[in-house]
Amino acid sequence: MSTPHPEALSSSSPNSTPAHDQSAYQTRSDTSFLTRTVRQQDLLALADLLASSFHGQEGWMRWVYPLLKAGIYEDLKSRFHSRSSHYACLVAVKPTLKGQAFSELSGRVAPTGLVLGRDTLVGTVELSLKTPSLLQPWNTKYLYLSNLAVKSDYRRQGIAQQLLQTCEKIALDWGFSDLYLHVLENNHQARRLYWKAGYRVQRIEVNPVTLLLGQPRQLFLRKRLQELGGSACS
Repeated sequence: MSTPHPEALSSSSPNSTPAHDQSAYQTRSDTSFLTRTVRQQDLLALADLLASSFHGQEGWMRWVYPLLKAGIYEDLKSRFHSRSSHYACLVAVKPTLKGQAFSELSGRVAPTGLVLGRDTLVGTVELSLKTPSLLQPWNTKYLYLSNLAVKSDYRRQGIAQQLLQTCEKIALDWGFSDLYLHVLENNHQARRLYWKAGYRVQRIEVNPVTLLLGQPRQLFLRKRLQELGGSACS
């Protein structure tokens, strides 16, 4: 399969302004996990998930880790309250019932009379509208995925795929035909996930700093979305 060139990008402009109802997008898979938009009470747990996923706590990092986590929390809170017209923060949660584990219900909605307890946040991803940089040879805004993370104890259970699929539904609902993201070339597990989900390399990004320090390059990936009927968007 050939890699599309940057000038072939064709994300359409949004044909409607998405609602900001924080419960607007909810999906349940065959597992016991629920994907929904983030709520304000999720932000502390979400900051902890992102900090632990992208920053270690070994050695001197344990001293700066609390500052990193606090900064992530403030950034999340700012984005949550910004009410940007094309922004979504999704979380995967394991709902629990007070006195009864949700998994015992085989993923079914809680029966009448049982009180829902606190959700256990196990994964997240963000979707936002980006403006191309001066180095990019096209000028159309595009939808960009970032901060995909799953709690270590819950990996390899289809949660990341579930989050990605929900992002695709939102993108199509907003009138976009493509999704984009970055991944480091040495992050082989993430690259396998994205390849399986249909993402292909759009370009390899190189800068003098990464070359000088011998750091891994970033790969810019693209997925051409499919309409619900199965055909690719034109």
